[in-house]
Amino acid sequence: MEFVYPGFLWLLSLISIPIIIHLFHFRKYKTLYFSSLQFIQKIDQENKSTQKLKHLLILLSRILLIIAAVIAFAQPYIPANGIKDHNGNNVIALYLDNSFSMTAKGVEGELLSEGREIIRKIIIDAGVSTKFILNTNKLDGLEKRMLTQVEALTQLDLIKESSITRNLDDVIRWQKDFIERENREQNQIASVQYVLVSDFQKCSFKTNKLSADNKSNYYPIQLVPQVKSNFYIDSVYFASPVHRIDEPNELFVRMVNASDENAKNIELKVKLGNQTRSMFLDLKANEKQTTSFQFTPNKTGTQEGIVEIEDRHLFWDDTYFFNINIAKESSVLIIDGPSASKSISNVYSVEPFFKVTSCEQLSFSGDQLNNKDLIVLNGLNEISSGLIEELVDASKQGITICIFPGDKIDKGSYSSLLDGLNLPSLGSLITNGNALNKIDYRNSFFKGMFDQEKSSLNMPLIKKSYQVNAASRMGNIELLTQRNGFPLFMKNTGPHANYLFSTSLDSEFGDFTQNALFPALLLRIASLSKRDLPLFSTIGVDASIQIDFQNDDEVPLKLVSNKIEFIPQIRKDASSTFISIAGSEAIEKLSAGSYIIKDESELGRIAINYDRKESSTDLMNEKEIINAFENAGIKNCTFKAVTEGQSATKLELDKPFEYWRVFILLALLFILIEMILLRFWK
Repeated sequence: MEFVYPGFLWLLSLISIPIIIHLFHFRKYKTLYFSSLQFIQKIDQENKSTQKLKHLLILLSRILLIIAAVIAFAQPYIPANGIKDHNGNNVIALYLDNSFSMTAKGVEGELLSEGREIIRKIIIDAGVSTKFILNTNKLDGLEKRMLTQVEALTQLDLIKESSITRNLDDVIRWQKDFIERENREQNQIASVQYVLVSDFQKCSFKTNKLSADNKSNYYPIQLVPQVKSNFYIDSVYFASPVHRIDEPNELFVRMVNASDENAKNIELKVKLGNQTRSMFLDLKANEKQTTSFQFTPNKTGTQEGIVEIEDRHLFWDDTYFFNINIAKESSVLIIDGPSASKSISNVYSVEPFFKVTSCEQLSFSGDQLNNKDLIVLNGLNEISSGLIEELVDASKQGITICIFPGDKIDKGSYSSLLDGLNLPSLGSLITNGNALNKIDYRNSFFKGMFDQEKSSLNMPLIKKSYQVNAASRMGNIELLTQRNGFPLFMKNTGPHANYLFSTSLDSEFGDFTQNALFPALLLRIASLSKRDLPLFSTIGVDASIQIDFQNDDEVPLKLVSNKIEFIPQIRKDASSTFISIAGSEAIEKLSAGSYIIKDESELGRIAINYDRKESSTDLMNEKEIINAFENAGIKNCTFKAVTEGQSATKLELDKPFEYWRVFILLALLFILIEMILLRFWK
């Protein structure tokens, strides 16, 4: 037996008071006149033993009254699981999943509200001696506290839905780490029980990191929505990543019907800038469908877009935000070498959108790279170490590099440059099988360049080309391939696109510049090299979003919307700034929408969306949950599914047995016995 307030036990010394009263009890005597004392002696002998028994019973009732009252105030209990620790408290670790999936409708309101009421009952029904840990998906310092009953009820009312999702094993490990530290530092934990209230989505139910536990009891309580369905927007993308004024582009929207029932007449609305499109569509059960809309940008600058649907069950994933930037111009730098071709500058000069600067290799300086989108190496044979360093740094900053080699290249300097740009090295000249044989039409680079795949295109004549090192070709995309199997035109797969042609534009190498394919490739390279903010970013996922401008270090960079102002984590290099929206603070404070990037002035705009991880309606079942805990070495697991509402759900935890009320009743009983003895025993 343990006591909540053992300090009250010193009051047991009060039993000395009725004992003293009994020992020094003085009775008042009354004088009676009798003719003979023989009668009085007879009466005294008859009543002496009876009176002695009466006083002893009264004394005993008073002693037992004091003992029962003192023990009742000390609040005795038997610890749960039979664990006895004179210095320990029984702890209930409560987890309430407050992710967006818990906003689904249950029998008695949202699942989050039902879960809140279930936990409220557990807290109220728990013993007075019980301590609580109450946490959600936040798992922050504010939740890392041991709470009393009143504190736990107060904190419970503050829980709201959040975009944060957690794997179940991360939640339990967080609780265990806190409990172990608390027990080590405070030495106050006797037993622990884990109550886990969630809908237990498959996407977040992970138990592979849990360790075996035979001492604690686990109570997974599953809240089941009335309708297991969700219709949501999964993603958006454009047919071409290039956005230019008055040029049509096709926007694709992918939707998912995460339900076992067909969805009919779902209205889909799309707004981009001042243009609006809409349609009604049907989706079969568990079907993914992609539809498209045609948009033609009619002004420059950032155009904000939003896609919306109407779903009756879950709402947080019914909107999708995106932004496109319609640039006024693109800046191109051409560095000419001994084998330079004028055809490159001629191609770009036709398009006013491209602002072209040309310089000789020997007159190049590093400041010419400022604010450039594309750098074209035109017929260089030997590349200095200084130029190599400048070009590699420019590539890391997001500037696209396109290389047309000279007619007599220095393989050593080229290898250094190509290695730094994640491109394959060039070898000796090949004069056999150089005819262009294959175009990778399916690659996004060629999207929209050809009406259809044609095998009868007028191919350029290639007389000579450089052999491409087979070992270094791994990880590169071969866009044009020659008949001899070597690539003619390739692209790296790194974070920043760079391009390499394996042939020189010198007339001795062929007539590539005379073919219609040549200007088409150059224009597409320049169009794709325009650096923009991403179409959209995802809260909690994107940790490195490049913005190609620098801000004053003394003025913090902020993401600002109508209701939110957030300072993201930033990382800088020579000419770019990278912002992160992947931390827990970003997940907690940001909401989906369009944000202005600013310091003292507006620097750009970015669209942010919630992660679609929880859009799936696949839930774990009872057998899967129990098996997962057992496989992790947790045997004391009691599962409960809430399918008829929280008010009809009863959960009996293995809680301490408190019997202070018994001693209150005993104290009242002893008072009653004393009163009966005094009143009726004459």
